[in-house]
Amino acid sequence: MKPDKMFNWVEEWNISFAGCGFRSIYYVGALSCILERAPQLVHGASKICGSSSGCLVAAALTAGIPIEQLCADILTTAKEARKHTLGVFHPTFSLLRTVRDSLLEKLPEDAHLRASGRLCVSLTRIADGKNVLVSEFASREELIQVLMCSCFFPVYCGFIPPSYRGMRYMDGALSNMMPLSEQRNTITVAPFSGESDICPREGSYNFFEVHYGNVSIQVNTGNVYRVCTSFLPPRLEKLAEICHNGYMDAFCFLREKDLLTAQNIHSSAVVGAKSPCCEQMKEVGQAEERMMKCHKENHQWLDHRVIENLPVAIKKTWCHSAVQHFADCYCGLQISTGRNGALAMIVSTAHLERITASAGHLVQTAGIREDET
Repeated sequence: MKPDKMFNWVEEWNISFAGCGFRSIYYVGALSCILERAPQLVHGASKICGSSSGCLVAAALTAGIPIEQLCADILTTAKEARKHTLGVFHPTFSLLRTVRDSLLEKLPEDAHLRASGRLCVSLTRIADGKNVLVSEFASREELIQVLMCSCFFPVYCGFIPPSYRGMRYMDGALSNMMPLSEQRNTITVAPFSGESDICPREGSYNFFEVHYGNVSIQVNTGNVYRVCTSFLPPRLEKLAEICHNGYMDAFCFLREKDLLTAQNIHSSAVVGAKSPCCEQMKEVGQAEERMMKCHKENHQWLDHRVIENLPVAIKKTWCHSAVQHFADCYCGLQISTGRNGALAMIVSTAHLERITASAGHLVQTAGIREDET
């Protein structure tokens, strides 16, 4: 969309997500804002497009997967990658296999029917390097094959590319990072500062830009860091910050396009509101501060200010993830530092039970009913 152009509800419109690896958590924040304040922007879109990790977000939207489930899946994958010494490059960790297992578990049986005609996935054909856009899917398995092809980044994801209808493909972002972005009524979303409709805004003017896969990306230190964390997942606190930035950038877009209406403003998204859930987490974290001091840099609690504007359902996902992260780290610390292995395991198990009980209390204080957990 043109920067000075108001949104046209009469014409058909599309939404396009750029490939960005683990920074796709940015899209969770952006979508939670749009779905809360202007849901018709997503529900009424003619096509929802994406490449690489962006196509997974687009597929989740077209298949009807809740945004909080998408958030949980991204966090789980990031935590699994960070568990290993070499991260995503550890021999026992396969990013593509992890994504495929998640799709097999979460995609509904009729996902290909829901996605056909509405989902647009960017692929790069290995034979000639040409871009291919796929919008029709004969089966659920074929839909998963297409998504796997679009996510395959050579070497990073392995050496044998996946195939679709007898042809091998690789990451769609290598040839077309943001499908249908050339159409004037396509809303473009990217976690890199540049000319996308929803993206981070740098404070200073940048004279240099690079165009990669039809996406304009500014050349600055911020984007260098963003590219690095696309491939190497950052800590939980940083992922929460990225998610929150996505929410606020989407809010700015809706305000600029005059798409904010009074009835779409939810009390949970009032800027400055505090989350009782995360306040409780902070208290529990302080109680364990002395015990965890020697490993403080790896076990920080999630700051409530980072997720204060997110909807309650997304807050709940972050809270559960933070609690589990702390419990996992604490158990590992006890087992590795305890002089008596058996005694250390008993203490860790007892502590884990207390943490689990605390998680239930966190959800209650966040205003989530027990039958929703």
